[in-house]
Amino acid sequence: MKFSANIEAGFGSLKNIGGHLKNIGITGTAAVISGETAFRIAGKIVVDSLESSGFYVNTFIYEKIEPTLKNAENLTAIIKNYSSKNDVFIIGIGGGSTLDVCKYISAKLELNFIAVPTLLSSDAIATGYSVLWIDDKNEAFQTKAPSLIVGDYEILKNQPKKYISAGVGDMLSKMSALYDWRLAFWLAGETYNDFAMNVAKATTNLLKKRIADVAAMNYIGIETLFLSEVTDGYLMQLSGTTRVAAGSEHLFTFALEKIHGMPNHGEYCGLGTIMMAYIQSKKDGEVREYLNDVGAATTAADLDVKPQEIIKALTIAHTMRPWYTILGINGLSEGSAERLARYTMVI
Repeated sequence: MKFSANIEAGFGSLKNIGGHLKNIGITGTAAVISGETAFRIAGKIVVDSLESSGFYVNTFIYEKIEPTLKNAENLTAIIKNYSSKNDVFIIGIGGGSTLDVCKYISAKLELNFIAVPTLLSSDAIATGYSVLWIDDKNEAFQTKAPSLIVGDYEILKNQPKKYISAGVGDMLSKMSALYDWRLAFWLAGETYNDFAMNVAKATTNLLKKRIADVAAMNYIGIETLFLSEVTDGYLMQLSGTTRVAAGSEHLFTFALEKIHGMPNHGEYCGLGTIMMAYIQSKKDGEVREYLNDVGAATTAADLDVKPQEIIKALTIAHTMRPWYTILGINGLSEGSAERLARYTMVI
């Protein structure tokens, strides 16, 4: 069990990233990987700090970092060629897609990885997994958690609010995922950890308690969402499974991403959690209320998704992963799927 024990967070924390790296004994050349937008936001701060601390820096900047296995393999080859001539560590700047690709590269090449999130749209920050697309289906690859995570609240509080909404959707997934995980333990013998379960409940309850602060994007709200997402990664490492943060709502999300596209992972999770919570405990209204508090989507129309796409995603969700969930072995029929989506006002 290996944890990313090193976290530096607060206003302006990126300005001393070079010092943070020296404090934990990381040396060598920094290979900075980022999309263009994220690099404009945080890249200069990172590079200036590294160079002023005596690090040599090489940047690998792309228009967009696509979270596909093909792209991850291509970038791995580029970094492998570069690292053969240098003692290299990787710094990934950006959102979940960029960080997932960087985790994959660092695991393949056995390099230290430093995560610099510029968005809080998902829990990819500290997990030891990379979710990458292969053709029209995604797969979770076990990779490695970061050696250091630097969360600069000055940057994170200025992200577009839609990413906060998405992050909340991803975090509230535990309102249905934990039910599924316990079900999977008792009925299917899946890996389970009671301590991780209870910590996950506690972090979810704290997020709900501070939802107004998250919506306001103030210091308490940004810190709560950031640390909630980081804690998800720790809980996955502790329990040895992603089930501590993902269940039937994520199966629905993976299915909808396959059908409609993948720009709204966290908000898809929100819709999924509404519907799965209805089947599990009829607490869909509670989920909807928290999502409304942060301006997140609660209907298919909010995301320009067609009702038939929601229904189709519900009927194939159980095939997305070999997980036991409230959806059972055979999943939902088309009629049941439509009824569920209408009962919960998703369509």
